[in-house]
Amino acid sequence: MQLNNFYLKPNEVSIHSFANGFSFSTFSEVHFYEINDKKKSSNEFLEWLRKKKLIISKSSLLYFSYPPVIIPEILFDEKKAKFYLESSIKLKHKVIKYDIIPKSNQAIVYYENDDNVKLLKKFFPAIKSKHFVTFLIEELSYRSNGKLKKQLYINLRKDFFEIFLFQSSQLLVFNTFNHKNEDDFLYFLLYITEIHHLNSKEFKITFLGKYSIFNNYYESIKDYHSDLDFLISSCNKKKIESHQSPFFCNLFK
Repeated sequence: MQLNNFYLKPNEVSIHSFANGFSFSTFSEVHFYEINDKKKSSNEFLEWLRKKKLIISKSSLLYFSYPPVIIPEILFDEKKAKFYLESSIKLKHKVIKYDIIPKSNQAIVYYENDDNVKLLKKFFPAIKSKHFVTFLIEELSYRSNGKLKKQLYINLRKDFFEIFLFQSSQLLVFNTFNHKNEDDFLYFLLYITEIHHLNSKEFKITFLGKYSIFNNYYESIKDYHSDLDFLISSCNKKKIESHQSPFFCNLFK
C-alpha cells in the first residue's frame, strides 16, 4: 500500500519534536538540532536555523517526545487535563497539550518540555501542531473503515514502537513499547495478541514503512503470522537513516 497526499514539497518543512531535540525534514534532507541538559539560547537556535535555511513559512509540527493518553471525548475535561497524566509522569517543567479527533470522539492528551515548545514557537509562531499518534489514529482509522478483519498497525522507530489495533474505524488498542532488538519486539507483539485473544486468521498486520534497518523485525514475525503488509511512505535512504521515526521523514501534516 502507498501513502499519498502527505509528502513534503520544496517550500515546506516538517518539524518533529523528540525528547533529545528537533528533527527538521525538508523536501531533500533531514537536519537534527540536539538539545542536551545545557539550555540552548534562542540566538544559538536562530543562527543554526539560518545556516540550514530552515525558516520557512509553510511548516508543521508533530510531537514525539512522550507517549499520549487517549480519553473518550465525553469524559475529557480541559481543566483537568494534567490529572490524566500526573499519576505516572513527573510534570515538572512540562506543558500539557491535547488534540481532539472529532470523527472518533477522542482526546489525545500528552505533555512536552516547556522550554522546547517556547523555543519553537518563538521562530514559528503560527505553526500548527499535534501529536504524531493523533495523525496516525486519524489516518489509520480512515484506512481501516469497512474492513471485516481486525487491522493491527505497527510503527517501528528508534528505541520504541507503537501498536494500533482497529475493528473497522474503531480503535481497540493502542500502546507504546521499548525495544532494543527483534526479540523485544516479538515478545511485546505476541503479548498483545495473546491478552486480546487474537486468532491469527482474524487480523492483518501492517507495518508503517519498510526499512532495511528493521528487516530482522519483519522476519521474526513470519513464523507466527502470514497476513502481512506494508504501508509505504516514500523517502530516500539518507533521510531514513537520519530520522528517529523513518515513516515520517518525508511527510507534511
